[in-house]
Amino acid sequence: MNNEKNNNHGQKISVHKKNNVVKNKLNNIESKEVKKKPSKSRKNYPKVSITPLGGVEEVAKNMYMVEIGDEIFVLDAGLMFPETEMIGIDAVIPDISYLIKNKNRVKGIFLSNGRVSSMGAVPYIIDKLKCPVYGSKLTIDLLKNHLKQLNIRRRIKFYYVRENNKYDFNNAHITFFKTTYSMPDSLGICISTAQGNIVYTGEFKFDQSVSKEYRADMLKISQLGQKGVMVLLSDSSNANVKGYNVPENEAAEQIDNAFYQANKRIIVTCYASNFLTISHIVKAALGQNRKILLLGQAIQDSINSARNMNYLEIEDDKLIGIDDLKNYPQNEICILSSGEQGEPIEAMKNIAEKSITNIQIEEGDTIMIAATPSPNMEVMLFQTLNLLVELGANVVTASKRLHAASHATREELKLILNMLMPKHFIPVQGEFRNLRKHAEIAAETGVNKKNIHILEKGTTLEISGNKAKELLKNIPVGNILVDGRGIGDVEDSVLKDRKLLSNDGIFVTSYAISRKTKSLVGRPCIQTKGFVYVKKSAELIKEAEEKVTEYLINNPIKSIRDCSTIKSEIRSMLSSLLYDSTKRKPIIIVNFTLI
Repeated sequence: MNNEKNNNHGQKISVHKKNNVVKNKLNNIESKEVKKKPSKSRKNYPKVSITPLGGVEEVAKNMYMVEIGDEIFVLDAGLMFPETEMIGIDAVIPDISYLIKNKNRVKGIFLSNGRVSSMGAVPYIIDKLKCPVYGSKLTIDLLKNHLKQLNIRRRIKFYYVRENNKYDFNNAHITFFKTTYSMPDSLGICISTAQGNIVYTGEFKFDQSVSKEYRADMLKISQLGQKGVMVLLSDSSNANVKGYNVPENEAAEQIDNAFYQANKRIIVTCYASNFLTISHIVKAALGQNRKILLLGQAIQDSINSARNMNYLEIEDDKLIGIDDLKNYPQNEICILSSGEQGEPIEAMKNIAEKSITNIQIEEGDTIMIAATPSPNMEVMLFQTLNLLVELGANVVTASKRLHAASHATREELKLILNMLMPKHFIPVQGEFRNLRKHAEIAAETGVNKKNIHILEKGTTLEISGNKAKELLKNIPVGNILVDGRGIGDVEDSVLKDRKLLSNDGIFVTSYAISRKTKSLVGRPCIQTKGFVYVKKSAELIKEAEEKVTEYLINNPIKSIRDCSTIKSEIRSMLSSLLYDSTKRKPIIIVNFTLI
């Protein structure tokens, strides 16, 4: 019995000790939890909103706005060349009215490269935003050249970015990674937020044949994928092109062959920002001991920047001016041209139309168009090609083998999607058919279809924790037209009038009214421009004069206030007469003078 009591007592003591040990452990855990800082709930993280202001459902004009809490980051600020019907317009830029209203929140414009499709709008908007601009040294130098060409002198805070730089802000920090593109120093951009990473590829491609300064940082891209990518915005320009790009070394061989087959002068046009193509052309010209004439300020500035940064080697004695052309045999001359804003088709059109002093197309000249025209320039391209052939030139146009594209094709797009493995995907930089195809490619690589967002301009993707929703047309946007020094002051009605003027011309009638008698003095005077040939349409002009005279006699003016009403009625009467006679609708202007 005693033994049993002792044993029971021993068991009770051991149980008591165990209970004390458990209690002590629980107390220790509780004390640690009290000392531990409370974890921040995902719901408390700032919302992330991404809105395209340009660069979707169109070519170029890239601009993407990322809002994180009270901070706004702008990715690229490009322009687009005007469409054919935009008569007199120099460029089209994104609508930044929302950014202007929130300019105190804008932390900077972050540029992926130095092409006008990515940085061309900066000169037109920076004065309104007054924010710093971040970009690689070559990108900033090309931007400064662009500002100089436009004679814009403003104090802008530039940050020269290197791929290893990191910029810290309240709600995010921004890093960069090297990409392969048509120019060196091109960068992808990563915005790291509390919710995850937002990666913007910029315009890019993959090419293992390019030299070191053009080579993408595959390791850094892979590391971003391993860390996790919440949202990927990626270039869709060539999403409809199957396979891989033509390697640059193969394109260089084709350019060499075209040079060797040229017996006289060779005149080449390309984008002023396509440094890869420019380097192939320069190498081919120097290999044949041809002197190089740089035609156009844009191409001169680009090559000077590339030479200063040792991206291109050309001795000074290899470059000549227009006045030096006569000093060399034709088979020792290469003319390299580009347009005022780097557009190559416009440059060749000017040469073909003899708009350049001392340079005219001669029979036997070899013309090389080493660029794929933007859709807006296709009509101009075919008109120019016809004119060049009529002048007797041997025309070599860009083909898949001659010109390596600057944008990733399907297999290359799959590669970066597999490397980055994004949770959400936004296809950008391309027309709708390109965006749709890129969305299909993303789904093939495993991105959840619910997380693939084809956004219109002004539509916002808002992400908060695990929730994501699209806010349709959340921000009002449109096209801002640049006409000379005017920015945004050309409305659709002005373009409509310009189109009418270009198609049907102008018809002006003027007459004089006596202040005393309020009656017609003399006869109306009619003038036309671009409407009809006056000598062959004398009867129509005479009939119009008689109609105006008859109307004014039969409808005497009672007071000067009636003049505007009478002008409107005369305009309507002439419009019916002219359309019935010619089936044209010229702009009709009615003027009167009080004497």
